[in-house]
Amino acid sequence: MFKRQRSLSATLTGYVVVMGIVIIAVAFFLFEYFSKQVLYDIEKEKAKLIAEMFAPQIGINLYLGMDDRVVEALRQLLKQKEIVAVKLYCNGRVCHDLHKSVSAENGIVIETSADIYRPGDKSKIGKLVVDYVSYTYNAMLLRLTKMFAVFLLLLALFYALTVYLIRKRLYPLKELANSLVDYSVKNPVKFKRLSSDREIRQIEEAVEKMQEKIEEYTRKLTHLNENLHIQVEQKTKKLWDQLYSDSLTGLPNRRAMMRDLPRIHGALLAIANIDDFTEINDLYGHHVGDEILKQLGAKLSSMNFDALYRASGDEFVFIVKKEFTSKSALELLKRIREEIENTSFLFEENRIDLRISIGASIEYMPTIEQADMALKEARKQRVPIMLFSQNWQVKKRYKENIQWVSEIKSALEDGRIEAYGQPLYDIRHHHVKGYEVLMRLIKKDGTVVSPFHFLSLAQKTHYYPKMTRHIVEQSCIYFENRKEFTFSVNLSVEDILNAETVEFIKERVEKHHVANRIIFELLESENIENYPEVAIFIEDMKHFGCKIAIDDFGTGYSNFSYLTSLDVDYIKIDGSLIKNVHKDKNLEIIAETIIDFAQRLNIKTVAEFVCDEAVYEKVCQMGVDIAQGYYIDEPRPLRELEEAQKSLRDL
Repeated sequence: MFKRQRSLSATLTGYVVVMGIVIIAVAFFLFEYFSKQVLYDIEKEKAKLIAEMFAPQIGINLYLGMDDRVVEALRQLLKQKEIVAVKLYCNGRVCHDLHKSVSAENGIVIETSADIYRPGDKSKIGKLVVDYVSYTYNAMLLRLTKMFAVFLLLLALFYALTVYLIRKRLYPLKELANSLVDYSVKNPVKFKRLSSDREIRQIEEAVEKMQEKIEEYTRKLTHLNENLHIQVEQKTKKLWDQLYSDSLTGLPNRRAMMRDLPRIHGALLAIANIDDFTEINDLYGHHVGDEILKQLGAKLSSMNFDALYRASGDEFVFIVKKEFTSKSALELLKRIREEIENTSFLFEENRIDLRISIGASIEYMPTIEQADMALKEARKQRVPIMLFSQNWQVKKRYKENIQWVSEIKSALEDGRIEAYGQPLYDIRHHHVKGYEVLMRLIKKDGTVVSPFHFLSLAQKTHYYPKMTRHIVEQSCIYFENRKEFTFSVNLSVEDILNAETVEFIKERVEKHHVANRIIFELLESENIENYPEVAIFIEDMKHFGCKIAIDDFGTGYSNFSYLTSLDVDYIKIDGSLIKNVHKDKNLEIIAETIIDFAQRLNIKTVAEFVCDEAVYEKVCQMGVDIAQGYYIDEPRPLRELEEAQKSLRDL
């Protein structure tokens, strides 16, 4: 139910009443304040005139030392009808105090004073204080109050008359509004002339014309709605088909599959995927690929499965409602695969043979996730068909991944992604040159976890950019005022491809004034030089004054050519080459080749995994510039670096 709205007459009446109350209140306040104050000021002024009239006479006698005449003057003053008491102050004390035994119940007592000066100059020699009784104040105030009461009564009558006239003049409009309440197209309103007011007559005429137009529009809308209803039903059916049907093959789509799967029990659920389908698209074009998908959909439809869906690009899901053993399920899947692979799919004059992989589940309540795990396991083991098994470690790995994602999210929210620092020791000058800032995840129980356990998974989530920015932020804040050290931060290609992360890095480098001391370590990989964004990032950072290092160099791809094009400042030789370099001649040769190449290009080298004295002595002998590893010191939280610096061994 809607709240009933107030009528216009009631609203206007309310305004008038409120305005009248405000005016009366203000008038009463002004009367109370000004009338009393004005009357009081008049009487006080009369008292002051009397006191000032006697003050010169008293002053002459007081100056001449004629005390009896002073008293006489005071008594003369006291004979005044309104004067009930006089006091004379000489040298700051009362020297004469006279009173009249007269009641002042019918008046108000006003105290006033007049200064007494020495004759001939303005030297003050005393003060006359007079108590004056006004017998007319209350009477005058009473007369004013009566006059004000009459004024308020007239004002109230005026507002009552105003309210009456408002309600009377608006009554026809109210009746007109009431007559419109029950209006409908089938029950039009017939107005009677309620008022001689021109405006109300115009409203009535306008409403009658509006009713005629509404009736005409209603007839048109009724016809239009009938047509729209038919069209909506047709469109709804079409949209419903589009919602649950694949537009290319006409089969039920993934949405339809997810709707139906909860009702499937005791059946075989399988995913059939075309092997190397991208090669068909690349070789013949996507239009041919689409045609092959339609033909495959038609082929699968002809096999009379209990349910068939196109789940995604080149994946089809089919269901056979029957109890299966592993053996019978594999036999059926094998026949299905052979029938498909023995079918020739044609486009124009081109024959295209397909190979498919199938992952399936015959659990009591099969799920698409189980079939998908089986398909992934089939590809991993390079077999064409695989049934889901509860004994697989895949499920355990998925569960662990979910737990790690939850741990990463929780650590970010609680501030448990922490920056650690490991010293970079300058071999030539025998001192710690700077620190590599490393990411650590601190579990709720205090366990410190290395990125080895979670970073690759984190890079596949949307949390990874937040983690990188957090480490950059902590590093810049810590080293902002530690100008004697450089510090390096690890970045991946994913970081550099993220425009928001790059902009964040630039802002923090400028804000904390660390451009000339920060080193960005880029992970050496086979695609690093294929991204123009990497070259642009390096150029921008070098323009700021930052340094660039290539991390983990010497394993895997290791292409020397891109080092010059990327203009790097440091090469960090991978720890797998360094940790056994003192006892493996082949590793020594590889490391020396990298060091010699770097020296020729004026690129400094950093040896990682310097774990003991023997390795340290060997990298010194080979000409490495900087050593890093547990022999120097282990990674520590940034807040502990200063204390650890004091205890570093002298190498």
